Amino acid sequence: MNNEIRQRPAPFENVNPFGQLSFLLGIFFICLIIFALLGALCIVEIGHVSLLDMDKINDYNNPQLILGLKIAQIISSFGTFIVPAVLFAFLASRKRGDYLMTNRGGKPITFILAGLLMLCASPFINYLSEINSHMKLPYFLHDLEAWMKESESKAEVLTNAFMAKQSFGDFVLNLFMIGLLAAVSEELFFRSVLQKIMINWTRNVHVGIWLTGALFSALHFEFYGFLPRMLMGVYLGYLFVWSGTIWVPVFAHFVNNGTAVLLAYLEDHNAIKKGIDEVGSQNSDTPYIIGSTIIIAVLLFFIYKIENKRMIAPPAV
Repeated sequence: MNNEIRQRPAPFENVNPFGQLSFLLGIFFICLIIFALLGALCIVEIGHVSLLDMDKINDYNNPQLILGLKIAQIISSFGTFIVPAVLFAFLASRKRGDYLMTNRGGKPITFILAGLLMLCASPFINYLSEINSHMKLPYFLHDLEAWMKESESKAEVLTNAFMAKQSFGDFVLNLFMIGLLAAVSEELFFRSVLQKIMINWTRNVHVGIWLTGALFSALHFEFYGFLPRMLMGVYLGYLFVWSGTIWVPVFAHFVNNGTAVLLAYLEDHNAIKKGIDEVGSQNSDTPYIIGSTIIIAVLLFFIYKIENKRMIAPPAV
């Protein structure tokens, strides 16, 4: 009897990929609502604003409001991504560490190259962002386009408010919130869980990675940065597949986000020139873009060879 209990599969272990995806998205949206409400309560209590005025918040000079928004962001990241990923792993596998690939280390050289690629990719990413920013929708979608631009503008203003006039304490909190927590939470959800489901559903590693990359970008709701963020998601997806551990893409993701926080802090304290992270966004930066693209290709090749072309294949039919 004890052996039968130990061998009994997890509730969702043998469910088909579509069923698993439906269940995961269900958990995701439930958690999104619950933790958004918890975050809103934090903004009300810490930022001293009315719940009825939440959609009109724009006084980003109020440090208490900024703190409330940051706490809400931390709660949202944890609850929207980590909770669904961990809960799903408990229901989909008896070996949760193996499923999430959190109990596997990685080769130090892979961590170094993965992080280095993120740093060297900046001109190429900025170039793609510049292209994406000129996206135009058909005239009959004018209202949708106006809403997208307004949403993008609000997100940019909030991000700038988070990283403006940072004290050292602000810098540490931002590094945790924007760098570490975002990297861990999003990689657990998108790579450890969602990408696995998509690979099993499509029965093709590459299709699963690209679909997950597209969803990764879409769920950020920043439409004029869709293309570079999708390619970043694809890159992180291949890192996960090649390395066989979630910690390599987590580290690369952290390097990307953490670098933005660090540069903003250094700019604030006049340690570096403003706009140094925007290389590649202008036509005159063509040599940087070409160089960045070549370096990306070379580093990808080395990571692929070092990891011995490991692939996470879908289960046999």
